[in-house]
Amino acid sequence: MRWAGRARLRTAAVAAALITTVLPTTPAVADDTTWEAFLADRVTLLEQLAPPIVDCFQRRDSAIDPLSPIFHGCLDWHSAVHAAYSHHALSANTGDDRYHRLVDDKIAPAGVSLVPAEHLYQQAKAPDYLLSENPYGFGWFLVLAREREITTGQDDLRGMADYAAAQMVKWFQQRLDRDEVRTYVLTPTHANYSWSLLNLDIWAKHTGDADLQAAVERFGEPLKHARYDSSCPASRDTGGNLPGFQPICLMRLTAIWQIWGEQAGDFVRARVPDDLSIAPVTEPSSCHAGGQNFLRAYALYRLHEATGDLDLRDNAAELIRYHVSRPDLYIDRDYLGDPGYLCYSHWVAQLGVRAISLSFGGV
Repeated sequence: MRWAGRARLRTAAVAAALITTVLPTTPAVADDTTWEAFLADRVTLLEQLAPPIVDCFQRRDSAIDPLSPIFHGCLDWHSAVHAAYSHHALSANTGDDRYHRLVDDKIAPAGVSLVPAEHLYQQAKAPDYLLSENPYGFGWFLVLAREREITTGQDDLRGMADYAAAQMVKWFQQRLDRDEVRTYVLTPTHANYSWSLLNLDIWAKHTGDADLQAAVERFGEPLKHARYDSSCPASRDTGGNLPGFQPICLMRLTAIWQIWGEQAGDFVRARVPDDLSIAPVTEPSSCHAGGQNFLRAYALYRLHEATGDLDLRDNAAELIRYHVSRPDLYIDRDYLGDPGYLCYSHWVAQLGVRAISLSFGGV
């Protein structure tokens, strides 16, 4: 497709074209859930997840972040950030650069960069949203900045990313100083300690920042505490409809693997049961529970890396396949309304893109 003409017309055309491709009312679950079949289908799965991501990122929501120069869609700042990440990952993994070009249009309309203004907004927002943006939103921003640099070669978000990383370091240090680590390790929503720390580690490794890496390792040491082996075993996250969207016990082990890799291999492997298996959540008990399948899949795949257990890898594929087969769990029924995407449409598909991207060598 040729991408010429005004950005607004281009955006509308992309959104319309993508939306019409993935709104089946009675989706079928694939019969073949082997890894090979998943690899054959993964581009199609990504394209099925794309429409609500494209749609929400183009919005200007009035409820939470209308003043953000760039990230003013998807209901809130952090959801717009992981939508921007998803656009880049979609381009990288489908070969279709129209996705990241939509982000380019938002970052620099008419060629004028809004990044300096967005950086000011980021700095103003940081102290006001300590849990939803620091560490959660800022952690996602680091993953966005990395993906943008890898996918497009543009480092225009580096200054904002470095600021986000510095704010996250302060947040983690406060948790240590206040003896609050356990509270946030067991938090199943935005401020989950393990998820945010693994995102910070991804940035430290991407930038080669030795000081930041040392800080990440210092913040990660409490995750190895023996008390979590009894209070937060991996098997805890196998049930349906647990609170929130973070699989807190799986994510603890995932973070340890992310930070130390094979240095912690024996530690992680000893804590992953041989029979670990997770069935999909079919009827989420809350809007946040709608994210459980994709983040469990993310953790299972990373733990497959640690253990070599192919069943964990295939289980991750099964969870992804199931959730993508249920558009009602990532596209709200009234999502074409305004603001008819308050439950799933502004965020869940973006988690799916990240989980699938692992199979392409993503993070």
